[in-house]
Amino acid sequence: MIRIVALRKAALAGVAGALAWEITMRAARAGGLDLFDIVRILGTLAFPDGPALAWWLAGTAIHAAVGAIWAIFYAYFFWSALDWRPTFQGMAFSVLPALLALFIAYPQLQMMHLPGPVAVFDPIAVVQGISGREVVGLLLGHLIYGGVLGALYTHPVGYPTARHPRLAARAGPLIMVKADLASASSRQPFLFATGIECSYPTIENGRWRRDQMDATGHYRHWRTDFERAREIGASHLRYGPPLHLIFEGPGRYDWSFTDLVMPAMRDMGLEPIIDLCHFGVPDWLGNFQNPDLPRALRAYAGAFAERYPWVRFYTPVNEMFVCAKISALDGLWNEQCRDERSFVTAVAHMAKANILMRQAILATRPDAVFVDSESGEFYQPCCPDPAIVRIADFENERRFLALDLLYAHPVSDIMRAHLHANGMTPDDYAWFMAQPVPRRTIVGIDYYEWNEKLVDSEGRSQSLGELFGWYVIANRYFDRYRRPMMHTETNRQDAREAPRWLWRQWHNVQLLRKAGVPLVGFTWYSLVDQADWDRALGRALGNVNPVGLFDLNRDVRPVGLAYRHLIQLHRAQPGFFDSTVLDELLTREAAPCLAS
Repeated sequence: MIRIVALRKAALAGVAGALAWEITMRAARAGGLDLFDIVRILGTLAFPDGPALAWWLAGTAIHAAVGAIWAIFYAYFFWSALDWRPTFQGMAFSVLPALLALFIAYPQLQMMHLPGPVAVFDPIAVVQGISGREVVGLLLGHLIYGGVLGALYTHPVGYPTARHPRLAARAGPLIMVKADLASASSRQPFLFATGIECSYPTIENGRWRRDQMDATGHYRHWRTDFERAREIGASHLRYGPPLHLIFEGPGRYDWSFTDLVMPAMRDMGLEPIIDLCHFGVPDWLGNFQNPDLPRALRAYAGAFAERYPWVRFYTPVNEMFVCAKISALDGLWNEQCRDERSFVTAVAHMAKANILMRQAILATRPDAVFVDSESGEFYQPCCPDPAIVRIADFENERRFLALDLLYAHPVSDIMRAHLHANGMTPDDYAWFMAQPVPRRTIVGIDYYEWNEKLVDSEGRSQSLGELFGWYVIANRYFDRYRRPMMHTETNRQDAREAPRWLWRQWHNVQLLRKAGVPLVGFTWYSLVDQADWDRALGRALGNVNPVGLFDLNRDVRPVGLAYRHLIQLHRAQPGFFDSTVLDELLTREAAPCLAS
């Protein structure tokens, strides 16, 4: 497992562990316990006959340096290997340097202290001669070191919600560019897209922010990332400006970072599909249970569209169903609730925010296109047990809930009763059903190998793998909403299998197009590797998920080469170079909205 390592944090934790060891030993000696003194042994190598202060300072410095080196080793090779509490994990690790100290380092130090230029050294005799005092002192010291190291070296990725990362400073005044609405008359190619993973939920009851742009280095390497996307041949880039860092409060926005990256993206020829809200909200808004959320996000969407009026493609709220489920049912993110009422509340707030955000964007950009990215889900009962079948049927209805509210599509009677029982009033539901849907709307369906689930005999959902595939799952969504579609996310955790997975998904896309579904785009997500998505970001471990077209050094992966070849192979083909469906969607004159 490749890990993201916080080198400075690891080194400081190692130094702190070494100092804690020394403080404890000095206190023990002051209390009459004659324990092994590692600092004296190290310090008197440099100052064998010097004053106590000299050898103590030298010994402490050497001990701290060794502690820092071991801590870096711990961070790279041992951290998160055991699913234990951090302190106990650090103490378990300390057994390794303790054994090395007892049988290798300490005998070596003893030899260095032998008198005379030439001495006869018997390592076995030295080991046998180690006293109980020395053994206890070494073991106890290492356990103290490991406990402090483990307690301090946690969260190598992310940051406390109260302390935000430093972003690039604003280069200069933003040159406002009027949107070129006439450009919509040009023929539109198929959308070959990738994306910058930009999730930023909170964990640990809102105290820790899981900012993927920070973890994967995009805030430092954004220009390189744009260049890599262009090298691949992507025409569109799914991109989520950091809402939690931009939206500082009602009417207050910090555009310094986006004023750099947005014009650069445009100048490089990458058309963004802007994710305005991606799995998290600013600290001052709390979480998705906040009833003020829809109005606040409407204001943000309007402000963003006014500042960057040339942006045409938007995803107002990304994967509403997934966000609500992980935040309010699974208890991993944001509000960390585990009840149906919280889930319904979160879905309702996100769907309402999405609707209001669309309206705010259309006020500035009437021809805006909305790509509503949602996870393509399916639940299969394991057996004909009526109770298990009912669970699967309910989950297969629940998966549509967020899009049903967004697209004013009536829910089933079972889901209607569930909404009412969990806080959605008839007036609230009627409001959703009365909202018009913009004509220029694309249903984006994401698909991963865990999207298809088996409901087992205990009523629990387990990943089923690729049983039916994106073609079958996406067809269910098209039959329900009858709108243009896009494959908006996919990847594979196993980098060796990623090229095969890419081509399988692409063949699904081709098959769906041949079946007559108006399909306008395909996305490999994401451009560079991600961090901790193997645990759904629930813990800040820094485990690198090799799912990107490029690794975190920005070196191309085999799937990146395969995607570039795929784009080059199909971009000039009829139906892709000149996408009739997309061209009609973007250019045909019609009323701005259609009621569902």
